[in-house]
Amino acid sequence: MAGRFGIFLALANSLSLVLSFANVAYAADLPPAPVAAPPPAPVAVPLYDPTKFEVRGGFLAESWGPDSGNVDANGELVFPKLFTVPGWEDMLIPRLHVGGMGSLEGKTSYGYAGALWTVNYDRYFAEAFLGGAVHNGPLISARSDEPSYGCRYLYHVGANVGYRFDEHWSAMVTFDHASDGQPTLSNCPKNTGFSLVGLRVGYSF
Repeated sequence: MAGRFGIFLALANSLSLVLSFANVAYAADLPPAPVAAPPPAPVAVPLYDPTKFEVRGGFLAESWGPDSGNVDANGELVFPKLFTVPGWEDMLIPRLHVGGMGSLEGKTSYGYAGALWTVNYDRYFAEAFLGGAVHNGPLISARSDEPSYGCRYLYHVGANVGYRFDEHWSAMVTFDHASDGQPTLSNCPKNTGFSLVGLRVGYSF
């Protein structure tokens, strides 16, 4: 009886050994487990996108002249570029902007439109603009405390220096000037013109 039991144990051990080798061989034949792909890297959103619209607004004050100290509320819409090109040459392509200055003290107000050029450096930017303006102020005045603007339609120029907080919001210091360009660019009488400095915020969408 003991001999038969020994034979049974030997067979059981042999079968267990065979099954162990079979499991190892089967595992070796299995394809490797797929490796999970790393999550996609976040896409950086450009802070400046010239294909977007932008609204701007703020307050500017006359820096000199008969209306010195007069405060204007400003509103402006900047249009997307009609087309863009790669490289630094893109800064040569302007955007169209239209806006208005409304006197908060009942003095001269004006609307303007023209071309706006933008140069970016990281979050900082600088801009220059050139166009035309039309105003409701006096053309010729004999009063020393009242401006004389010479012509109803004036040249409009200026500059912005600003900072972008994100892809939507920005803030800028603005210098805004309008005059008839006399004597080199116009036949209008000599005028006092507008010269304003102030702060504005912008929102791109």
